[in-house]
Amino acid sequence: MLLAVEGVALIVLGGVDAVATTIGSPARRGFSYGQAALAVAAGVVLLVLARAIDGRRGWARSPAIVLQLLAVPVGIGLLQGGVWAAGVPVLLLAGVTMVLVLAGGADAEAT
Repeated sequence: MLLAVEGVALIVLGGVDAVATTIGSPARRGFSYGQAALAVAAGVVLLVLARAIDGRRGWARSPAIVLQLLAVPVGIGLLQGGVWAAGVPVLLLAGVTMVLVLAGGADAEAT
């Protein structure tokens, strides 16, 4: 369930970033659109993994854990940059999601 929440959040943030890029005048417009597209793509992947884990597909656990591990340096970077309001939730969500994915009983054989 938390993977789906993360996926929806990334899709929304990517959309907001794309709209902000369109409305605003960033120094590197292409980079900003690419960043938005990457956020949306990661969100879609998380939604696919959430559905697969919900369907007890064992193969989905490893990519889900890898994506959560990628969130850890992001959270640490936010904390080091003084953005505690974003860094703490990112780290907590990644940690809780990893624990739930590993202990969630997705041990059923892939069908």
